[in-house]
Amino acid sequence: MEYQKFRVTPESVEVKEGEEVFLSCAVDHQQGKAQWTKDGFALGFQRDVPGYPRYYYTGDPQLGEHHLVIRGVTLTEDGEYQCQVGPTMTNPPIWAAANVTVILEPTSITIVGWEDGSVVEVMAGTSLTLECLVADARPPPQAVWYRGTYQVDSELQEDRVEASHMARRWSGRSQLVVTATADDDGKVFSCQARHPALTKDQHTLTASITLSVLHPPGQPTIHGYNTGEILLAGERRNLSCSVSGGNPRPWVLWYREGRLLDDTTALDTAGVHNAFEVVVTAEEDGAVYECSVTNDLLKNPLTSNVTLTVYYAPRLVAITGPSQVEEGKTLDLTCTTSVSNPPASLTWSVAGEIVEETKSVVGRHEDGGWVTSSDLIRYPMGRANVSEVMVECHALNPAVNHIVKQFKSITVTKPPGVPVFEGNLRREVVAGTTLDVTCTTVGGHPPPTMRIYKEAEATLTDLRREGNLTRARAEVRVAPEDNGAKLTCEASSSPQTTPVSTSSTLTVLFAPWEVRGSATPSTVEEGQLVSLSCESSSSLPPSNITWTSEGVVMETADIFTSRGAFGGTKTRSELKLETTADDDKRLFVCTAGNGLDDPVHEDIVLDVLHSPIWLAKPPEQLDVYEGADLVITAAATSNPGPITYL
Repeated sequence: MEYQKFRVTPESVEVKEGEEVFLSCAVDHQQGKAQWTKDGFALGFQRDVPGYPRYYYTGDPQLGEHHLVIRGVTLTEDGEYQCQVGPTMTNPPIWAAANVTVILEPTSITIVGWEDGSVVEVMAGTSLTLECLVADARPPPQAVWYRGTYQVDSELQEDRVEASHMARRWSGRSQLVVTATADDDGKVFSCQARHPALTKDQHTLTASITLSVLHPPGQPTIHGYNTGEILLAGERRNLSCSVSGGNPRPWVLWYREGRLLDDTTALDTAGVHNAFEVVVTAEEDGAVYECSVTNDLLKNPLTSNVTLTVYYAPRLVAITGPSQVEEGKTLDLTCTTSVSNPPASLTWSVAGEIVEETKSVVGRHEDGGWVTSSDLIRYPMGRANVSEVMVECHALNPAVNHIVKQFKSITVTKPPGVPVFEGNLRREVVAGTTLDVTCTTVGGHPPPTMRIYKEAEATLTDLRREGNLTRARAEVRVAPEDNGAKLTCEASSSPQTTPVSTSSTLTVLFAPWEVRGSATPSTVEEGQLVSLSCESSSSLPPSNITWTSEGVVMETADIFTSRGAFGGTKTRSELKLETTADDDKRLFVCTAGNGLDDPVHEDIVLDVLHSPIWLAKPPEQLDVYEGADLVITAAATSNPGPITYL
């Protein structure tokens, strides 16, 4: 005889609330009745389990199958369940137990102190304690922390379980201490609930915050050019400055030589950057472009810079020196480039022939770059019958392969012949006369210019050319001061050469323009001598002086001459008289002339002191009739007056 025994025993299960529970129970050689108990309370032998509408037994009882099914399990179904088979006369009872654990997913998850998705601002280097609460679950829930997409090492978190305010549930609390770094800026820190009631295909129960870590930006980096790299004028180059990190968002500014150039800051996944295009010119050589980064946490901007090196040809070359050279003489010229980098080389050619032996000098320009100069020294201009020579200086910057040329036309001059005055300029001319002066010269290249000078004063000169002959004509009015003056005729084919000239000295005749007379002493007593003096101004030829008084020519004067102005002669005449009373108020006229113009005159009136003299002397005796009127006339004169009659 075989005893009843379990073929299949129930196994403990965990089920989510609302799911169905299936507890297996199968018996071999069953003799007694089978039923289930919950926590020691019998559910009965009926297969539909009266009083428990969600419970029923399933399986083939003939085969000893007594499986318990619970539909829509709730927390009340949590407990121990036994499958029991009662005893018989021949078989003892048997039973097998299993636990049904009803699991409840957490009702919520929060990062304590912040709403889900909050942005938490914190200074770099600051420690921040994040606390995650997974609430009201059965069995107790767990929490897992993530930094971005990476799970945080569980050893860094501190977890504890606490009772829930809801029966038979627990909450899990987890703390994570984060020391904020610049790399954490913008990072999402999330707390994810772990619980058997949460299946993988369900929505993950997560709470998160985003850290905004206040930190200075990193050192800016310049892209697109490295200091020392060679640029060629005409290139276009994009310069970009980028900076990683920085919260608040940094600003990236471009400066050129200290002047703000661009402030258009852009943001992408790599960070903040600012880019612009440089059009490379000669002026960019040595230019310093500085990238400056600022944000509110920086006391001083962070900077990086590059110094451009630009190769460029000179814009021009200049030839300095004379544009004319006298035939048979040597030529000196200087060729100078504008600024270039690297230095340009200079080559001379004269009349199409390269000049080999020249030396160049290279100097650093104050604004950067190099200036090259070369001297063409004592180049002989000995070719005959050449009136013009073309000189070329060309500059080559080998790094740029660009040639700049400058041409200069050199006029080969030939001096004109010595000029000659036409007519006789050595004859005597009278002051006030206008001379027609003509001067000619032969030859000269280029055709000469001519000027006629009276001493250093240039005259208005009329210039005419007749074939190889150049004639200059001027009208020269002469004055007394021109006596002995030099008339000069100059001819020159170039302002840079010494002119050839001829000169002639004028002899100018002129009349006296004044005569001055005096009496010495100016007041004289009768009977004394008075000296009358008269002197003419300069004249050529010397003047003659005559004295007249009351229409009578005086013949007894003494004549003296002396050197006068303008190469002439001054004439002085002296007349001595013994005065009488009759000479008082007597007029003497001094006349000077040399026949070239009207004579000049000077009047001298004598002042003679004398006692009274009768002009009308009264008679010594008069016979008159008694009673008749008597008129006696008496008139006298004296110097000084007046006269008193007694």
